[in-house]
Amino acid sequence: MVKRSIRLVILSFCLFFLPNLSSNCGNILYAQNIGLNLILAVPQNEFSKNVKNSGIGLGGEGIYYFDNGNTPFGFGLDLGYIAYGSENLDVPLSGVTVKLSRLNQLINFHVLFQLTTNGESIRPYFDLLFGGNYLFTESKVTDESEDKEISSSTNISDYAWSFGFGCGLMIKVYEHNLADPSDLQTLYLDFKARYLKGTEAEYLTKGSIVGNSDGTVTLFPSRSKTDLLQYQIGISVKFDSITI
Repeated sequence: MVKRSIRLVILSFCLFFLPNLSSNCGNILYAQNIGLNLILAVPQNEFSKNVKNSGIGLGGEGIYYFDNGNTPFGFGLDLGYIAYGSENLDVPLSGVTVKLSRLNQLINFHVLFQLTTNGESIRPYFDLLFGGNYLFTESKVTDESEDKEISSSTNISDYAWSFGFGCGLMIKVYEHNLADPSDLQTLYLDFKARYLKGTEAEYLTKGSIVGNSDGTVTLFPSRSKTDLLQYQIGISVKFDSITI
């Protein structure tokens, strides 16, 4: 389930950027940044009353700059996958006991606008983000004796609009200077924090699924706004003067 969700994030990321690259065939895109980050997501406000634990996940972003990176403005797409809770239950089914495994997940996707500096070694920046969150819970039933998956399904899913802001700091750790400008130029460590306001959505939390004696399950979903505070650490690769 987790692998399928991560593949969805990667596929969405590629579908956004590959058409942009191909449409600029024969042109030059300046100062393109591509980043990969680990995410710690802490529920805030109403969301924190229902979701007690923090979520962990993986995020990626791509940002375009023009004028050879001399402009402080950039825009792009930010995507992330977060798992914010799991639970295992023993459920009776047709005279045997099976294991019900549940995973609460969130995929967020935002259009990103960035204001940064032209520093060589240290680059602070400020982000504005507009997009949404897709919250869903997947469950699978496994035979305990043979550890074989019997069935799987999405119990509940919902969408919430999301917007927010963040700030960060990139620190240069590697530079590659060659005559060919299409080669890798600079590698940064990237540290950032983001506060994201999310509209209301319906979702499941720990204890929201109860197994019944007849083998069925009963859902007790929660509903609230979906505010998040995210801490991220990762790497950002800067390419200069990429000819497509």
